[in-house]
Amino acid sequence: MMRDFTSGSDVKNDNLTSSPELLRPEPPVSDPRSNLLDMAKERAARRAERQKRKLMRQATQNEGGRRSELDEDDDAQILGRRKPTGNTTAKSMLELPKMQKKRNRHPIALLFFALAVVLPSLATAFYFALIATPQYEVEAQFAVRGATQNTATALGLTALVGTSVQTGDSYIVADYIQSLQILEDLRDKAGVDVREMYARNNIDFFYRQTTDRPFDEFVSYWRDMVQVSFNSTTGNVTLQVYAFSPTDAKLIADGILKVSERLVNTLSEDSRSQIIGVANQQVARAEVRLQKVRTELDDLRQREQAIDPQALATLESQIIGSLERDIASMKTRYKALLDTVNADAPSARVLERQIAAAEAQLTEQKTRVGTGTTPKTDRRGAAEARNISELMNQFSALTLEQEFATKAYMATLASLETAVQDAQKLDRYFAIYVRPSSPEVALYPKRLQTTLMLVAAFLAIWLIGYFCFRSIKDHAI
Repeated sequence: MMRDFTSGSDVKNDNLTSSPELLRPEPPVSDPRSNLLDMAKERAARRAERQKRKLMRQATQNEGGRRSELDEDDDAQILGRRKPTGNTTAKSMLELPKMQKKRNRHPIALLFFALAVVLPSLATAFYFALIATPQYEVEAQFAVRGATQNTATALGLTALVGTSVQTGDSYIVADYIQSLQILEDLRDKAGVDVREMYARNNIDFFYRQTTDRPFDEFVSYWRDMVQVSFNSTTGNVTLQVYAFSPTDAKLIADGILKVSERLVNTLSEDSRSQIIGVANQQVARAEVRLQKVRTELDDLRQREQAIDPQALATLESQIIGSLERDIASMKTRYKALLDTVNADAPSARVLERQIAAAEAQLTEQKTRVGTGTTPKTDRRGAAEARNISELMNQFSALTLEQEFATKAYMATLASLETAVQDAQKLDRYFAIYVRPSSPEVALYPKRLQTTLMLVAAFLAIWLIGYFCFRSIKDHAI
């Protein structure tokens, strides 16, 4: 290696410059900079010195292990930079050495882009272009109307006139269309097995079903192929049916409307029967009660041989009073007669027999009303009127019960008439104002629009993943 020694001073300067100990900058005596800046400069200088030593050691080993004293020109040649002069020396010491960036030998980002965007996009485009089966849509609109609903409600003017739309039954029908029950009703009542229509061979493998799939598993697929929307303002229901042939789509829609109408009629009939049935039960109970009271009252009349106990009691009282007065009069005459004649005299015997006959008549008159048993008599021989009082109490109780039963029976008859009128108001009618028609063209799938949307989604997923990967890599220690 050629060396250029121009003067002794140059050699001395070169040796001073190339010496590692002399490369360190002397700490300033009075420097206005902060301690943090000084520490940063010292750290940068030490880092540059270590890098310089490393490069010099590598260059020496490449030359065959020859180690000799290097001047400043050799250092500049090894380090790949020019000879620092003047103030550039301190500046170069403070600058970080330029490290060679490592090249990414594995293009992970490109591989992930191909897997997350390119391949799914190609598969999506291939499916929608060559495999996807056309889907036909059939639309129908109906409403559930009541007998008391006026024209303004039917026209959707509920907010203007302040009327209320009968939305309960419409919600019931909307939920019924997307339920498991309608699948069984379509098969049993309408003769439409939807599983066979969605299991045809011309349907692509994503949408094709099996004919023996249970309804419990098929109902989720059914809800995707049938859309029901409800307008809370007008109370109208919009039905949309999707199938893979125009005939199947219309047949399914007709079957849904048929079983839905049957459901509305059944609900109307059940509600009407329930209301009228409750009223009939009340009438039947009131009728049984009234019949029972009448039977008891009739039995009492037959047993006691009396129709009107009050009139009977009045008549009996009059007769008994008359007999008692006659008996008292005859007894008075009999006593007066005994003062003049003997007791064995014919006149006295006749009067005595009259008194006995009157007393017998009185006894018979008192025992006429009752069971026929001889009533008790007191010490004076007078019959007690306890049987007549008991008879009157029983007649009064049964008569009062009959009055209450009659009023209750009349009230239940009025309630039955009102229930019949209310039941007629609860009648519901399944009104179809947009009937399903056979579609002419397939509206779905929207091949280009769906493909572009999926490509954009794949690209967005890739960008999010790539940004997350770069963020983690940049912040890694």
